Amino acid sequence: MRLAQARQTISSFDASKLSAEGYRVLIEDNNVKLPSGEMVTNGTIFRNNFHLRTEIKYDIMVPCGGRPEAIDLNKVGRLVKNGETTIPYIVEGANLFITQEAKLYLEKAGCILYKDASANKGGVTSSSLEVLASLAFDEQGFAEHMCVSDAGLSQFYQEYVNSVQATIQNNARLEFEAIWREHEQTGKPRSQISDELSVAITTLDEELQKTDLWHNVPLQTSVLKDALPGLLIEKIGLDTILERVPVNYLKAIFGSYLASRFVYEYGSNPSQFSFFDLYVPFANYLNTCANE
Repeated sequence: MRLAQARQTISSFDASKLSAEGYRVLIEDNNVKLPSGEMVTNGTIFRNNFHLRTEIKYDIMVPCGGRPEAIDLNKVGRLVKNGETTIPYIVEGANLFITQEAKLYLEKAGCILYKDASANKGGVTSSSLEVLASLAFDEQGFAEHMCVSDAGLSQFYQEYVNSVQATIQNNARLEFEAIWREHEQTGKPRSQISDELSVAITTLDEELQKTDLWHNVPLQTSVLKDALPGLLIEKIGLDTILERVPVNYLKAIFGSYLASRFVYEYGSNPSQFSFFDLYVPFANYLNTCANE
């Protein structure tokens, strides 16, 4: 906590806090003797290969940094013994840490693996919703509610952060459940399903941009009320958001929300009629209500 709050590196860690079996090896260190008696001749090499050490007993591996392709086909065999993975679960917090070929190898050996493309979407969501807030507020409102003042963070900002976190958690749950369900149904590797879901969502989103669904005002309103942060709608009002936020940005939110929810519900290869089974009756119903 001290290092994190002071934004200091591991070189500032108080080594006196280590147990008799603990150790710290910096990348610039050479010829360091570990408590086990092992001699580390080069700190950089030790760091680069630490995740491959065979004596480590993993419950779960969550790589949140490091070099791309830190685990590739040349190295992944060190994490499999007698055809079975030594790591039961891997959730990639870092992008590109494991190559796709190595992921498939680990999954075949029994590892339950959620790849970076699925596990690491929170940053994209967070930045997108931050941009949305900056577009939705006017200058005065943004300074008042989204900027740090002498009094600190505003109540709105703190609540908005919580709402963004809740959105990320919900999206992660939907992604997880979709991948888990499709793996159970098809037996495909989860890392492959992750890619297929992503392609399916992107493709459907692009197709939706070419349709007239956006111009169905009741449907548009209903989707945006679900897709946009409720806190932002409550503070600014949907009509004002529609006036201030560029229409292309809103269309992107509309399309991606519909596409992702549909793919999460029906999978990456649904019937071509499933979308209309789901949304067209709903749109017609909203139109009827609006006319009445």
